[in-house]
Amino acid sequence: MPMVTSDKDLPKLLDTPTKQVKWAKKLVTEHLGSATKRVDKPPMQGMFSRTLFLTLADAREVVVQFRTEPLDVDAFKIAKGALGSFVPDVRSLDDEELESEGAWAYSFARMPGKIGAEGRIAVNKSLGRVFSKGCLANNSNEAVRNQVRPHLDAILASPLEEMLPYKVTLEGFANNLDELAQLPLWVAHYDLNDVNVLIDENCDVTALIDWELSTPLPFGTGFGRIHTLAGEYSGGEFWMPDEFEVAERGFWKELFDGMPETIRMVLEKRINLVQDAVILGTLLDCFFIDNGKVGFSQVALKALPKFLTYRIPLIRGHEQPYRE
Repeated sequence: MPMVTSDKDLPKLLDTPTKQVKWAKKLVTEHLGSATKRVDKPPMQGMFSRTLFLTLADAREVVVQFRTEPLDVDAFKIAKGALGSFVPDVRSLDDEELESEGAWAYSFARMPGKIGAEGRIAVNKSLGRVFSKGCLANNSNEAVRNQVRPHLDAILASPLEEMLPYKVTLEGFANNLDELAQLPLWVAHYDLNDVNVLIDENCDVTALIDWELSTPLPFGTGFGRIHTLAGEYSGGEFWMPDEFEVAERGFWKELFDGMPETIRMVLEKRINLVQDAVILGTLLDCFFIDNGKVGFSQVALKALPKFLTYRIPLIRGHEQPYRE
C-alpha cells in the first residue's frame, strides 16, 4: 500500500490542505446530502492517507479520508457485522475526476473516544469483551487457504536471513495448517495498537478504527499483539510494566467469559491449538507482507525469542507469561 507521508504524496488536485478541504466539502454535499459547517485536522495523520474531521450542517460528524489506492471496505463491513457499534460505518465517495488522477475518497462515521494508552488493565479487559463477539463461522478453512498459508509460504520462500532461526518453527506450522482450520473463524485487526483503539474517560473501548488490510483469521491468530497490548515497545526494546500480567490475564478472561458458551467449550477442548495459533500470529505479525514482499519489524524481531516462549493463561495456569 503506497505511503502518504505528506500532502505532496497525493495527486496535484489534493496536494495542499486547502485543496483537500475543498474536495471534502464537495464530496460530502454530493454523497451525504449536507453542507459542511466546520472542518478540523485530526491530532495525527495515518501513514497511508490524509484525513479531515467534518461537522456537517445537519449535526453529523464524519471523517473524510483521501488515499492513493482503493480501500477494501469489505474489511470494515465484516468487522462491523460482528462487533457492531465498535466499528465505524464506511462509505466510498466516488468521483471520476479524483479516481482518474489516482485518488480515492471515503467517509467514516466519527467515533466517540480518544486515543490513549493509559489505563492498561481496564483497556485490555474492555478489548477482551469487544472481541468476545468476534466469532464468524465454525471453522477457518477458507482463511487458512487464502490468508495464512500464502503468508507462511511467502515467509519461507523469502531470502531474509532474519527468518532462518525460525524456519523450522514456521515449517512446523505450515505442515499442520489443517488442524488450525478446525478453530472458529474470528474477527482480527491487522494493526491492533493504542492508536487504533479509542477509549472513554473510564478507559472502556468505544471504537476500533483503521480496519484496512484486516481479514478474519482462525481464533487466536489475530491476537499475536497481546504482547504489546499489555506491554509496549520503548526505546527499541520490549517492556513489561508492573501491571502487564494483570492486563494480559484480564484480556483473555473477558474474551473467553464473553463469548457464546458453545464456542468457549470448543476452544477449551482445543486449547493447545489456540496456544499454537497465538504463537503463529506472533510470527506472522513480525514477518509481515508489504506490497507483495516479506518485511520485518526490527523491534519485534529483537523481542521474538521472548515472545515465542509466551503461554496463554489457560495453558500456563499460575506460572509467568514468558519462560526464562
